[in-house]
Amino acid sequence: MDRLVGDQGGTSNMFRDYRKGNWTVKETMVLIEAKRMDDERRMRRQEGKPTELRWKWVEDYCWRNGCLRSQNQCNDKWDNLMKDFKKVREYERRVLAEAGGEEITRSYWKIEKNERKEKNLPTNLLPEIFEALVEVVDRKGQRMSGEDRVLRPEMCDSSDPDHSSERSDSPAKKRRMSGGGEGTSGTSKGNINNSSQEVGSAISKSAAIIAETIQSCEEREEKRHRELLSLHQRRLQIEESKAEINKEGINELVDSINKLANSILALAGNKNQSPPK
Repeated sequence: MDRLVGDQGGTSNMFRDYRKGNWTVKETMVLIEAKRMDDERRMRRQEGKPTELRWKWVEDYCWRNGCLRSQNQCNDKWDNLMKDFKKVREYERRVLAEAGGEEITRSYWKIEKNERKEKNLPTNLLPEIFEALVEVVDRKGQRMSGEDRVLRPEMCDSSDPDHSSERSDSPAKKRRMSGGGEGTSGTSKGNINNSSQEVGSAISKSAAIIAETIQSCEEREEKRHRELLSLHQRRLQIEESKAEINKEGINELVDSINKLANSILALAGNKNQSPPK
């Protein structure tokens, strides 16, 4: 049985019998849902309003939904999930770029486990878990691009005649946007479209930078939380050690007093039994 230390919000100490061993798929999905709801909760909170430690909230949510894991277990599992997710996402982006618009034959979801291991990829990331993680990342502010949609397991075939036949940077579309043979009106529309594309590209880049900054801040916050929790646990251990030392000291003092009292009583008894002179 593991001891759960109360958080800074004043929650009293509790005892919970946490489950050990490998995580089940159901437990993992509960954790991902808890993390998604916690992100939304943190975005809605009022400025300056005191809040409980984030992983303590995640633990309580998981506990209510049958995932009997501690906040440290949830934190460690989430870190591992994000590492695996990032590796698969980057690999999918790389093979998509190498495919050049053709069908992705080397997708993570199509290669065997031994090949995944050779490529330093997680060997057992499930599609439903990847999907759930995509939703969480997307809700944090990363707008889903066309590339992100292709990376999803059920959409790993990138062939799309509507998109491949004429992209935004295709020569045919550029000629139409340049207004060749269509007069001043066509030129104006082309300029407006170009400006809209530039604005959209700038917004997408800004959103990606903001998302990376948010993730970096959250990672630093999680690290501070772990350090604070470790410090709190060490402080509790020190207090328990002090209490144990004081208890042992009191017991020794009582034993000494009892021994002294017995010695005095024995001495008094000997004097009473000595014959008068």
